[in-house]
Amino acid sequence: MQDYRRLRFAEGYASTDPAFARALPFRDTTGRNVAIWRLRARHYMVMRAGLALLTNVHRVLDVGAGNGWLARRLAARYRVTALDVDATDTGLAALDDSRVGRIRGELEALPVRDGTFDVVIVAAALHYAVHLSRALSEIARVLRAGGVLIISDSPFYSDALARHRAWQRTLAYYQAAGVAHLAGRYQGLTRAELDGPGLFRFVTLSPGYEPLRAALGRWRGREAGPRMPVVFGWKR
Repeated sequence: MQDYRRLRFAEGYASTDPAFARALPFRDTTGRNVAIWRLRARHYMVMRAGLALLTNVHRVLDVGAGNGWLARRLAARYRVTALDVDATDTGLAALDDSRVGRIRGELEALPVRDGTFDVVIVAAALHYAVHLSRALSEIARVLRAGGVLIISDSPFYSDALARHRAWQRTLAYYQAAGVAHLAGRYQGLTRAELDGPGLFRFVTLSPGYEPLRAALGRWRGREAGPRMPVVFGWKR
């Protein structure tokens, strides 16, 4: 956790300034990741629109909540619980909204009773699951019958080979940062692996985007880059 926290600070994705979390996703007060947060803001609006169309949604679990920006924004309408492994001032301790419950826990071992939530949101977090099927099983367990899983801002690759090549680049990046072991907790996703366990019926609300440079490279015959879709999954 200390190594990951240090890396997030270096990348500009963490801040101990309370204004940082309150402004997200519409404004990056560090000014270092404006394009990424602009994308996440669009995805947030897609999620809100999708949530508004669902019926009987009261209890929402934000898994991998980080500093709680998403949980805080949803709390005006839903009973929200934020869950993250980071309980420091860059994680759950930054969440100063009394409307939001907070739980420290792991993605693959959710400390929550069966059938507790109507919706589980995993934003920019599912790719940190070492065992995707276990994480999906845990999410299905804590959802009520007919509950919905929402996934956003995790990289989806066309196949396992493309994902592995991307992971090798991630490993090189982490090695250069002196935290190579963190690469073991970072895996991209494929749609086949998401569908594989058969726990959810998935529908893509937004296909995500591909940077212009990557799209041109694909047109020239290069390997396709990742997409960042917004996916809703109904528990079977």
